Amino acid sequence: MKRAFFLSLLVLGMLAAGAQAQTSVAGDWDVVYSTPGGPRPFKLVLAVDGEKLSGTAKRPNGDVPVTGTIKGNDITFSYTIVYGGNELTLTFSGKVDGEAMAGNVSFSGRAEEPWSAKRAAK
Repeated sequence: MKRAFFLSLLVLGMLAAGAQAQTSVAGDWDVVYSTPGGPRPFKLVLAVDGEKLSGTAKRPNGDVPVTGTIKGNDITFSYTIVYGGNELTLTFSGKVDGEAMAGNVSFSGRAEEPWSAKRAAK
């Protein structure tokens, strides 16, 4: 009985340590994505509520709201802009690796390019 109790405590302790080791994506990020016209950098400010992301993409042409999800190391977020008189939704999907993220961005499903981010200096 004592052995089972201590084994249970050990497993719970390991689970708690693993949960604490996962870095939250909340905060400020420096993001850059590729386009045929060259790289496009912007600042990303994220807030996390469970698996739900919200925040702001701080772009040179104006700030826009961001929504998305984080599940383990998989991240997806998007925002919509007006480009050439038409709405264009940029959907970023990728993986979080500590203080960095990377993946592909879809331009309303018409094209796809790579993106990367690193946590902004404080």
